[in-house]
Amino acid sequence: MRPLPRALWTVPVLVLLVGCDAINPARIYQEAARNLRFSLDRVEPSIQLAFPLEDSRLGLRLVMGVDNPTGLHFKALGLAGQLNLDEGARSHGLGQVAFTQGLDLAPNGRSQLPVDVTFTYRQLSQSWAPVRSAIQSGKGTWRLEGQAQLQAMGVPFTVPVKVVRGAGN
Repeated sequence: MRPLPRALWTVPVLVLLVGCDAINPARIYQEAARNLRFSLDRVEPSIQLAFPLEDSRLGLRLVMGVDNPTGLHFKALGLAGQLNLDEGARSHGLGQVAFTQGLDLAPNGRSQLPVDVTFTYRQLSQSWAPVRSAIQSGKGTWRLEGQAQLQAMGVPFTVPVKVVRGAGN
C-alpha cells in the first residue's frame, strides 16, 4: 500500500488543530466584513399627495454610506431592518426597511447605498407628529438597525448593521 501524499495529510491536521469553523469561508469573510463601517449620510423626505388623503404617501430616501477599509470586494445583496426616530427618551418605530438590489462595495473605498422607504398615510398617522417635528426642527435621531446580506467570492453571509444620525445633521 502506497502512503498518502504529504499535502493530503495537512488538511485533516489543520482541521484538528484549528477546527472546522476556522476554515469556513463564510466565517472568514464575515469577520472581514465586520470592518465595514455603515453610516446614514442623508435622510431625504418627500411627500406624495393624493386624493383621498388616505392614499397619500411619505417617502424617505435613506442614503447609507459604506466604508470598506479591507482589500476584499463585497457585494451587498440586501439589507433588512427597522427604522426608528428617537426623540429624547421616546422612540417611534417607523417601519421596516428592505433593500434587495445588488451593489458592489469596492475594496479600500466608499460606496453609497440608497434605500427608499414609503409609508402610507395610515401607517404614519401615529408617527406623523414626531416625523414632522424632526424634519422641521432638525431635532431627533434617525436610527436603523438590521442585517446586511453580503457576498464575497460567491460566498453569502450576514453582518449586523446599526446606523444613527441626528435629524439636523
